[in-house]
Amino acid sequence: MPNTLAHFGIQTLTSKGVFRQVDVKWIGLGCLIPDLPWITQRLIHPLSVVDPINLRVYVIIQSTLFFSLILSAAISLQVKNSSKIFLLLGFNCLFHLLLDPTQIKWANGTHLLAPFSWQMTCFGWYWPEQLPSLLLTMAGLMIFLIFAWQDRHREMTFILNRKRQAAASLLLAAYLLLPLLLFNGPLQANNHFSATLKNRTDRTGVYIEIDRKLYLAEAHTIATYSDELLKLTGRLPEHDGVLSLQGHFTDNSTILISKYHVHSPMRDIYSQIGIIVLLVSWLVALFSKRIRISRI
Repeated sequence: MPNTLAHFGIQTLTSKGVFRQVDVKWIGLGCLIPDLPWITQRLIHPLSVVDPINLRVYVIIQSTLFFSLILSAAISLQVKNSSKIFLLLGFNCLFHLLLDPTQIKWANGTHLLAPFSWQMTCFGWYWPEQLPSLLLTMAGLMIFLIFAWQDRHREMTFILNRKRQAAASLLLAAYLLLPLLLFNGPLQANNHFSATLKNRTDRTGVYIEIDRKLYLAEAHTIATYSDELLKLTGRLPEHDGVLSLQGHFTDNSTILISKYHVHSPMRDIYSQIGIIVLLVSWLVALFSKRIRISRI
């Protein structure tokens, strides 16, 4: 799906047009909220403290529009003009989840109607390595930096209020705990082929897609997000790389590939640059004393 910089570009321009006199730092945060669960997953997964399929299902739920809005509400309660900030954050969460499925991403998609429907939205117009992604990325970096410079003198006021903090704490608890009650939805819908990967004993003939995982050419294997190493057969790349694929199981641990796509590692790098740029913009505001605390 589009990297963080790509989101910054088009969403900053749109937000500045819809919401007058808004600080770009809030726009950037709204762009990032649906991706926060995926960032957390990357930090937790290597620790091997949670079953990886359960972790993936939890993150799928938490990254939906519904839960993104819950987190947006919890954040907006901390600041002056809470209603406006909530609308801005919510607008950017929705825009993010509409922009994501424009890219081709096998075994993936966004959930706009969850928890009422776990059908994934996927348009699939272009790959992350193709020109639309690159144009959005370069534009995003320039646009965000320009508006960050223009907004460098804007002040933000955070409110210290027991009722606000109590309400935000309840929302944060719902954001963290409610996904545990909704596991059946993504599993029954086989989102990200979670049910397929969970069942390791009856896969022969079952269709599978894998999104952007490490392929080892010499061994003809690919690692899944469930930490399983699967054997690949069929027409295969000659070199190691990050691979997306479609195919069918010929036995419980072997996939006959029908299609594959080799990815560039740059998508993750662009996202990391975007996160760093956003973090720096907030730190500059903090250390230049543009962030105020009020008890009113």
